[in-house]
Amino acid sequence: MADPTTEARIETLLPFREEVFLLCLGFSRNAVVAEDLCQDVYLKACRKLDSVRHPEAVKYWLFRLARNVCRDHHRRSRLVGFDPIDSQNEIAAASNSGETDDFEDRLVRLKSSVESLPRKLREVFILRMYARLSYEDLARTLRIKEGTVMSRLHRARVAVARAMNEEHHA
Repeated sequence: MADPTTEARIETLLPFREEVFLLCLGFSRNAVVAEDLCQDVYLKACRKLDSVRHPEAVKYWLFRLARNVCRDHHRRSRLVGFDPIDSQNEIAAASNSGETDDFEDRLVRLKSSVESLPRKLREVFILRMYARLSYEDLARTLRIKEGTVMSRLHRARVAVARAMNEEHHA
């Protein structure tokens, strides 16, 4: 039986389930994969919870852990050539054949635009737009200054908007 202190610390992870899932969804762009990644995050978090030195930092530690699990998954899936069922390629092919409406076409362009961002900009964009982290939470999670968060987020938004407009006019 786990000691009461450990159980209480594990309870501190539960309020962040939605943000962790949305973060995983942002990185994976697939709800089923995001659920699996979320489970992996919580399993690792339960195993490594004792490594958190400051209890008030659990939230940011958990988000960093989730980001790293998603990065590892992305790296592994690229190595083995994994392509989810609802991949951009299939949606784009459907879009080219006229099977999808304008919304789905814009969604494909948006996913492609976000995916093409440099890693640092993509991470800030996904953590803000999907996981809905505040600037302060982003700064603490990524261990950067809030000004850097704002700068990266601005550059990411500009790049995505530019890519969306370029593809729309192409």
